Amino acid sequence: MSQLNKEIVRRVYVDVQDTGNLAAIDELFAPDVLVHDPFMGDVQGVAAYRQLTMLFQNAFPGHKTTLHTFVAEGDFVAIYHIHHATHTGEFMGLPPTGKTVHVPGLELYRLRDGKIVEFWRHDDDAGLMRQLGMLPQAAQ
Repeated sequence: MSQLNKEIVRRVYVDVQDTGNLAAIDELFAPDVLVHDPFMGDVQGVAAYRQLTMLFQNAFPGHKTTLHTFVAEGDFVAIYHIHHATHTGEFMGLPPTGKTVHVPGLELYRLRDGKIVEFWRHDDDAGLMRQLGMLPQAAQ
């Protein structure tokens, strides 16, 4: 089961985030998925995940993700990854900057019956905002 769950989570990045294939969301996520996200808060439903995906797809189209580490135990899969993207669309009110960003993240998924039923997103949002000039650079 752990290997199957890891493959489902891998597809989130390969089949949805890196290609923009929104139809795959319905295949991978339960209709009532619970999404925990720093930008959106806690929201429920596959439409919420689709909205989150579109927020980033519109601002950073064609981004790619380097998948580093998967850890699976029981119904849970954790992944460490790095998103690589260029800011070419509006993001949180910021017009496109053309800047290339690299954003690490550690995310946790809970699966049941071959579908993602809960998702915690923990990307380095502060680092993303610094790279885009929305926050001051961290002190050295």
